[in-house]
Amino acid sequence: MSENDKKDFEFIKEHVIEKKRKKFKKRIQPFLMTLCLAIIFGLVAAVTFVVMEPKFYEFLHKDTQTKTPTAFPTQCPIMDDPVDTNPVVEDETHTMEENSETKEEEEKDPAPVIIEQPIAADIDDFNSIYDGIRKMSLEVEKSIVTIMSINDETDVWFGTNVELVKETSGLVFYNNNVNLLILVSLDRIKDADTIKVKLSDSFTVDAVIQDYESDVNLAMLAVPLENIPATYLGNLKVATLGESYTASVGSPILALGNPNGHVESMETGIISSRNSYAYITDNKLDLFNLDITDNENSDGIIVNMKGEVIGIITRTLRDEKNQGISTAVGISKLKSILGDMANTHPRICFGVKTLDMPDAAKQEYSVTNGIYVNEVLEDSPAFQAGIQAGDIILQVNDNTIINTNNFFTSISQFLPEEEIQVKILRTSGTNQKEMEIEVTLAAKEQ
Repeated sequence: MSENDKKDFEFIKEHVIEKKRKKFKKRIQPFLMTLCLAIIFGLVAAVTFVVMEPKFYEFLHKDTQTKTPTAFPTQCPIMDDPVDTNPVVEDETHTMEENSETKEEEEKDPAPVIIEQPIAADIDDFNSIYDGIRKMSLEVEKSIVTIMSINDETDVWFGTNVELVKETSGLVFYNNNVNLLILVSLDRIKDADTIKVKLSDSFTVDAVIQDYESDVNLAMLAVPLENIPATYLGNLKVATLGESYTASVGSPILALGNPNGHVESMETGIISSRNSYAYITDNKLDLFNLDITDNENSDGIIVNMKGEVIGIITRTLRDEKNQGISTAVGISKLKSILGDMANTHPRICFGVKTLDMPDAAKQEYSVTNGIYVNEVLEDSPAFQAGIQAGDIILQVNDNTIINTNNFFTSISQFLPEEEIQVKILRTSGTNQKEMEIEVTLAAKEQ
């Protein structure tokens, strides 16, 4: 074999061997890579399952957890177990075997016996409860300020000018980034020459009446934020309004402000009765009575055990049977009125005081809905349109009138000077007649 042939032969031999090694590497590398990825994936999946399984279980079974309602629910009577009216006759032997197996299981796994031992409360527990109430009251009191009503008078003996100062409490209602709005009893400040808000023993700031509602004896004061130093503003807190619908007889409450006539005083008690109402112009408010000290100088707020305002103490809306009983207006139906006062929105006046009709009265008048007009205010839109006391308001435009609150909501959708169609039922002797009357609404005058 020539030298050239040997070289060619050796070259070809080396080339073939190198090519086989490359094919082997190309096949083994993807396999090893896949194996490594599978191991990593398995480890990650295992860790993820261990960590997330309890959370997924809690998420999938969250509807079965018992939720604590915020209100005091009325317990429903427990329903008796249904009686099987078609019992199935089973084989006696089979039944005995099942009973035997059940007894054996019970013997193997006896139910745990729980022994309850009463723990006697002591004076420390009593003090702890009142300490919690005190802490909550301190937090709520950040929303209460002292209002000073100042009148300039002349001393009858010396002829000098003197300032007559009367104090009451006010509720920090809203901060609109221009003014701090404070809710106060109208009759305490309406005749004042000057109104001041007392933020400390040494610092007061002037306030003006922004708006008021004489029907509920409440006024909204405005204090420019630029006049309140940051150190004092930081200590004030806008009140949290709750819902008076959820409060029931026996619910514990706190009265703050000057509920017993003394500024910065506090009373504890319960709601002693409900189902009292105050019918005001075009509207109806809820009242509830309290077992706290009544005082002719009472003012302030009623809060629940969450520190939420659920009522405003009133001296003007209580009826005759509530004289001498501390009474509050429920906050829920006041919210729309207070909102209009805070935003200086004009309030609509129709001009009637009504009564909700019980079922017996509806049957007597042969109606299924409506409210009874008890009084028509002089020179009001209703008076000018010809509505009379004794009429029954059935409908406002397309809205069926069910009760006084429903009526107030219906007319509140309109603006002053807008016209509405009112369907009424008028009774004259034994005759009844349905009528449609056009009423032009007006802005409510105070």
